[in-house]
Amino acid sequence: MKRIKKILVYISLLLISTPAVTQQIALYSQYLENNYILNPGVAGSEKEYSPLKLSVHKQWIGIQESPSTQYVTLHHRLVNDVMGVGGIIFHDSFGPIRIIGVQSTYAYHLKVARNLRISFGLNAIFMQYIMRISQEDFWGYEPILTRERTSVTVPDASFGAYAYSKNYWGGISISHVLQSKMKITGTWMENSNKMVRHYFIMGGYRFAFPGQYHLELEPSALLKFTETTPLQVDANIKVIINKRFYTGLSVRGGDSFVAMFGFNFDDYFFGMAYDFTFSDLALHTIGSQELVFGWKLGIKTRQGKAFY
Repeated sequence: MKRIKKILVYISLLLISTPAVTQQIALYSQYLENNYILNPGVAGSEKEYSPLKLSVHKQWIGIQESPSTQYVTLHHRLVNDVMGVGGIIFHDSFGPIRIIGVQSTYAYHLKVARNLRISFGLNAIFMQYIMRISQEDFWGYEPILTRERTSVTVPDASFGAYAYSKNYWGGISISHVLQSKMKITGTWMENSNKMVRHYFIMGGYRFAFPGQYHLELEPSALLKFTETTPLQVDANIKVIINKRFYTGLSVRGGDSFVAMFGFNFDDYFFGMAYDFTFSDLALHTIGSQELVFGWKLGIKTRQGKAFY
């Protein structure tokens, strides 16, 4: 019975949390440093190098078995200068639920102006959905699960369009296009565990202060929603110093604000973000934390290019 009580706690946390959590997709705080994680059209947008990124995100610190997400991403512009490829390996866990997946990306880049390109990207996604619950957890109830470890592997896809220039960028993407069903058992879970389409709209602009070219300001925004949840808006501001250091603040509507900072040294990058929760979850957690590590592959053959 202790196990089923924990499961009910997980469900209640989902119900009182923000739409971003109930959207079946891991929540990221450092997406400003890796737009590729949200939009496949970003693949190949860095012409001078191939960014390798690793991230660890621990959500709701202080809550036992709270959501935890890790990913590795890499994307690259091909020598023909119009096509990009990439890949993502990700792992997401929350209580007895675990999702392991891979994504493979193809993107096509069009030059529409001297300093403006538009790209279109497509992700092929394969996810293994695993649930660790035994029938003993539901002792005294009608049989629900008959195996200690139940899993299913499903395909899905995402699509994105991305416009980028030296000083501005923007894009729109759709995830879970196929709306795959997680057919784990023949019970109520078969119909309820259906992925829903997620929509992301993002954009930002970077400009220098007059006479202070070592100091840059980058406001940006992210809009996200599904067909079953309302719109949520992230408003972000980032200050970049000498093209090497940055600090910033993000406000996630109805949920939290995020403090972030980072720096790059030669070919390497490090970033950290901390979410301060002000929703109802603040009674149960002290916040969330995310770390991002990056490596600019191939940059040594093209000296003189900045990270940002």
